[in-house]
Amino acid sequence: MTDHSEYIDAYFNHTLSLDEAEKFEQLLVGDKNFAQQVAFYISAKQVLKEQLVTEKKIWFKDLIDSDDALTIKSDRENVRRVWIYRSMAAAAIIILLISSWYLFSSRALPVQETAENYIQHDLKTLPVTMGIMIDSMQQGLNLYNNDKLIASSHIFKSILKGDSGNYSAKKYLGIVYLRLAEYDKALAYFQQLETYPLYSNPATFYQALTLMKRNQSGDKPKARLLLQKVVEHNLEGKQTAMQWLKKW
Repeated sequence: MTDHSEYIDAYFNHTLSLDEAEKFEQLLVGDKNFAQQVAFYISAKQVLKEQLVTEKKIWFKDLIDSDDALTIKSDRENVRRVWIYRSMAAAAIIILLISSWYLFSSRALPVQETAENYIQHDLKTLPVTMGIMIDSMQQGLNLYNNDKLIASSHIFKSILKGDSGNYSAKKYLGIVYLRLAEYDKALAYFQQLETYPLYSNPATFYQALTLMKRNQSGDKPKARLLLQKVVEHNLEGKQTAMQWLKKW
């Protein structure tokens, strides 16, 4: 096991930079062994602090009652045994608390990570209609599925130039911009999709997904409201929205 004592000491002495402190806290959640070292550090530091006070009291007692040396020695050993038991108990409690925090964090993924997992699993490739003739839409989808995102965006844009109301081109272009991390553009296209009276329309769900992935100030509560709308109005993405809302 790697010894992180100097690193831990630097954190609690506030000598780390903001970035280093943030990495420390992420490591505390993600690395159980590291969390145990931190727990032991906290416990040991508190015990040493209290033991120092006790040793001073014993030293003062030695000065006052130097004749009773055997009693003093016995008292010292009793005190040390108490500190050992207390340190072990404190360490066990802190380790339990941090382990519980670690396990909870591993179950409840951060919003941004949840969105990224969905994008990589459900939007990594898009269905292509098989046919004898390959039209522009299929060409754009083939480029997308081969991670040629910029090239595919040009195809979908050209389709919209000739047919500004093309629902599929807007949807796919929004997804492309989501993959390219151009979230404002993605949101703009997904918002346009809401005007289409279709039975299956992921517009609201995709807006929530985009806000989750962007994860700026205020995005999470907006995404939550959109997911609630998906569930309440039985929109596309309802099952996934319900699962995500349970974790919030």
